[in-house]
Amino acid sequence: MDLRGKAPGRGAYLDPDPACLERGLAEGVLAKALEIEIDTTTADRLREELAVAAKTRTGGS
Repeated sequence: MDLRGKAPGRGAYLDPDPACLERGLAEGVLAKALEIEIDTTTADRLREELAVAAKTRTGGS
């Protein structure tokens, strides 16, 4: 996750809502936007990183 949107390389904007990530994974649009296959391990990592990013943005613990 690149919260600042400054990392080099391919990226995709994603709402920090877990339902948005799940929809993107299920429909394949996230994989298409990133031009990669997203396996189970990568999907799990994305879920974890999104949860951490959401807490960081909201100041949660």
